[in-house]
Amino acid sequence: MRAATITPTELTAEELADLLASQAVHLRPLFHSGNPDTLTGSRVVYDGTMAVVRALRAGEIAPVVAQIRMIAVNRRAAHYRVRTISTRAAI
Repeated sequence: MRAATITPTELTAEELADLLASQAVHLRPLFHSGNPDTLTGSRVVYDGTMAVVRALRAGEIAPVVAQIRMIAVNRRAAHYRVRTISTRAAI
């Protein structure tokens, strides 16, 4: 598997938490999908993202650590073919 390149975000922990949460909320309607992979994947990605959001808001992890954790979450998203979550703010 190809190594991911991390460019540290310029966002604060709170800004990154808000960005991640705003993207994860779009996975909730998929919780009732008839497709088992979509149903499982949306829950796994949502739960993983929200765990990172909670840790950021509690000050338990730095934004760059959150970016690394989101790589794992996004790999699971790719496995289940559901939406990936970006750690970069749109320009």
